[in-house]
Amino acid sequence: MARAVYWKARRDHRAAPYPLHSSVRSLMTAPRPPSSRPIRRAVFASDFHLWAGDPRGVERAAAFVARAVADGCDAVFLLGDVFRGWLGAPSLRDPGLAPFLDELRAATSAGVRVVLVHGNYDFLMGRSIEEALGVEMVGLSTAVALGGQRVRLSHGDEYCTLDVSYHKLHRILRSRPFRALVNVLPTATRQRMANFVESGSKERSEVKLPTIKDHVDDAIIAQFAAGHDAAICGHVHTARDEWLGVDEARGRLIVLGDFETTGSHAVWSDRQLVLHRVDPLWVDGRPLVIAIDGPAGSGKSSTAQRLAERLHFARLDSGALYRTVAARALRAGVDTTDGEALGALTRAIRWEVHVDGGVSADGERMTDAEIRGPAVAALVSPVSAHPAVRAALLDVQRDAAQGHPGLVSEGRDMASVVFPDADLSIYLDARPEVRATRRLAQNPGEGASVDEVRAAIETRDRRDSERSVAPLQRTDGATLVDTSDLSPEEVDERLEALVVSVIRRRAARRLSEGRLRPSEPEIVAGSGLAS
Repeated sequence: MARAVYWKARRDHRAAPYPLHSSVRSLMTAPRPPSSRPIRRAVFASDFHLWAGDPRGVERAAAFVARAVADGCDAVFLLGDVFRGWLGAPSLRDPGLAPFLDELRAATSAGVRVVLVHGNYDFLMGRSIEEALGVEMVGLSTAVALGGQRVRLSHGDEYCTLDVSYHKLHRILRSRPFRALVNVLPTATRQRMANFVESGSKERSEVKLPTIKDHVDDAIIAQFAAGHDAAICGHVHTARDEWLGVDEARGRLIVLGDFETTGSHAVWSDRQLVLHRVDPLWVDGRPLVIAIDGPAGSGKSSTAQRLAERLHFARLDSGALYRTVAARALRAGVDTTDGEALGALTRAIRWEVHVDGGVSADGERMTDAEIRGPAVAALVSPVSAHPAVRAALLDVQRDAAQGHPGLVSEGRDMASVVFPDADLSIYLDARPEVRATRRLAQNPGEGASVDEVRAAIETRDRRDSERSVAPLQRTDGATLVDTSDLSPEEVDERLEALVVSVIRRRAARRLSEGRLRPSEPEIVAGSGLAS
């Protein structure tokens, strides 16, 4: 019976040749050989999960490819699950995917090497996309040379060796007989089959332990032992960058987060490979602002610096701005009790906030030796309490987020005044004795002993909390993180998890706007997916 269905479907398929969507059919060319130009700059991304029911996602993916070409990339590597519920060749005729497909074709026409790796959704991609768009289909994995290093590229599902049921299912779905049958079935039948497999796979996945679905390090280390120096993959939707193994079996692993909800990607440039764990510019086109408040010595500065570096966000050290005002007032002989004079001084300065949190005043980069010495430390709290100073610095701080994927801001009124609409508000705190020890280590010139530093920061806490303008406070909705007994690594992991959660909620809101449900036959029929 099954054999009869197969041969009938094959005859019907031959009788009715597959028509490409017009925007792609006009671009049909002979397959191009892989670009031979050396890779000086390249981008890597995975898990776009594109489909016609998410036009914004398609537009973002198209913009990502266009940006890569504009930035002078020699190669674009898309590591699986680029498409959601891929139907094979018929998906190319869906007009909803045309913007992305057109950008792929434009990239290859410009001489950019575009490589697509199979994922667990889009394993039915084949020669048709190569012929139409000039991209390279490489199956489950490939290797590429980057700066003399041999890097293995794959979707990453092969490393999830504990997920036995997943691999059993995909051995069937990727088998030659099944693929041959699917390729000749009517598109509507394919869609129903895809919906059935996807819904069943989702139900099974939801009841599995996270450790079952995650990568197994030994499987990755085996690739390093086989001669690869690094591995880049996706699939698990959680970004990761670390070294694994020892001696000859040691290499660097980069796991890309899912581009769909985090904008995660990696960039090879200047002989360096950099992972961007999250990039909100590819989620909704505006910077993500993280506001970190807390008292002196709570770890705000060091935590904000590490988090900004980890996420490749800009950093705003508001304390450096106020310290600069105090230093300039000392240099100019301005009375630090005269709020109007300090406000005029602050407004007259040509400010520049650097991506690393540093500050320049009138083109002069302010040094720690000048703004963190004992003289400035004694004045910064009363200087920052003047309303005229705070008002003059408000726009300076808010403008620091512009032109960056995100901003990590830290101070005492980030969430309450400067960024009341911050995407994520965090209040860092620690026990007084812990804060005193940290502050002494950070600024040894502020006190001769832990007790003296503790007394100084407690006095400042009271002053900052009781001042009438922008007092130190934990705002409603701010997440409290007590760092007293946490290592820096534990704080970093906790904060990064909060950031990724915010990015995913953003994406969920975006996906919910106008999202279609492919299981509804009338919607599928109207979306161009049905035959």
